[in-house]
Amino acid sequence: MANLGRYLDRNPDMRAAGLSSIMNTNALRESFLVAHIEEEAENRIRPLCRQHRPQPCKRTPKIPTNMIEEIFSNQSKGLFSEFQDNIRENMFIKKPLVGQAREANSKPDYVTNMSRTFGQICDTSPEDSLYCLVLPPKPAEQVNREFADCHDMHIISHNHYFPAEQINRRYAKSFNRYDTFGVHLGIDPSGKSVKGCLKEGDEHLTIVKKPQKDLEDRTKGPLGKKFTWYPYKIPENITFGRTLPHDIDVRSLLENTSPSLYSEKLAGAISHLNMLRKFLQERDDLNINQLITAFGKKDKEGNHQLPLTELIQVMRRMSIPVNMEKVRTAISHFKLFVDEGCCSEKVKYEDWCELLTIVKTLPIVGSISPTPKVMYNKDTAYRQLCADLLKKIPEGPNYRHHHRSLIKQDIYDTRVKDVISPELSTLCGLCPSDFKVLRNKVEIERIFNGIITKKNFESVWQRLMDEHKDQNDMASVAQFRTKMKKID
Repeated sequence: MANLGRYLDRNPDMRAAGLSSIMNTNALRESFLVAHIEEEAENRIRPLCRQHRPQPCKRTPKIPTNMIEEIFSNQSKGLFSEFQDNIRENMFIKKPLVGQAREANSKPDYVTNMSRTFGQICDTSPEDSLYCLVLPPKPAEQVNREFADCHDMHIISHNHYFPAEQINRRYAKSFNRYDTFGVHLGIDPSGKSVKGCLKEGDEHLTIVKKPQKDLEDRTKGPLGKKFTWYPYKIPENITFGRTLPHDIDVRSLLENTSPSLYSEKLAGAISHLNMLRKFLQERDDLNINQLITAFGKKDKEGNHQLPLTELIQVMRRMSIPVNMEKVRTAISHFKLFVDEGCCSEKVKYEDWCELLTIVKTLPIVGSISPTPKVMYNKDTAYRQLCADLLKKIPEGPNYRHHHRSLIKQDIYDTRVKDVISPELSTLCGLCPSDFKVLRNKVEIERIFNGIITKKNFESVWQRLMDEHKDQNDMASVAQFRTKMKKID
């Protein structure tokens, strides 16, 4: 446009830059918009649909016209509701009225507590005791006979057999447990044929094969001579096997002490205990109270004692590195065992936790290494010869029996004879310790009621108390029975 009129336009058909060929304002917008006919129709219909959409009506709360009395009254119920109520009433048992019992209909009306006596009338005299009524006395033969008769039923209920009794599997009738299994060869069951084969002949001749004789010549020596298995000659100064350690080592010479295996084990156990104390101090996720609680969960009896194996298992489960042999040596040294060396051996775990805590110091152990017996060598030939006079005669082994309870003592004193042929008192549920327990006068009189008169009982009791004044007016059944037999 700026050069219009100055230059010759050689292309008059081409329009100049910047001039539109169509003078329409919407032409540019329509050239950029590309829309589908269906989409354009949908956009035109949607505004019309919004205009003709019905407006939502406003809801108002409904106020009930009936009163509460009319709702709960029976007049408003229909036939179906009345029928439903009748069915619900019949579904449940009607309760009796207040002050009346519900009829059970289990006996006739003429049977009452006043017209009938229930049970069996006992013909016993009032002097009999209640014990005789509940458990009437039986002789020993009757008890053994009933025990043998009921043994088969007792096997079925309790699976209990006599010692060395054959187990009865209770197979079908075609099976007989007394028959012989396998192929019957018809051999003499008495064993006389075998005895005859093993017996030497009349001329006492023994037939020996040549291979057997050669084996005896190689393995057995001649009569009166020693057979040498090893063909080579061995010098006399050679020692076979493991040599024993020397009595004195370099450490004992430097420290001037005598060697002791126990002192070395105890030193290792105490060093292991100090390592455990330091290990528990450095751990932040574990304290002594948690360890005591873990031990208490294993303690079912509640006596604050646990076996050593369970103690080690709990500590290893809590990731505490413990050595069982060193822990046993330390616990034995500090005397924390209960019944040490017995089957009922246990450890006081609360005292063991006190040793593990760093708050309390360890008890004073003292000198672990023993002092030397002889500081200077003063032995002479005369003193060595006379040293036998100072020796004491060796005594027999002194066995320490730990305190046992009465039940454990009865189990310890039980023999095979008591199991095979038990006494009548054992079959009735009594133990031998029941006859040795001290009882007062009232219990002894009740036990011997009917066996001895009251007058004789007083005389026997008085003599028994004169002999045993240290029993505080108490005696056992065995003592009273022995005294009663002596007086008779």
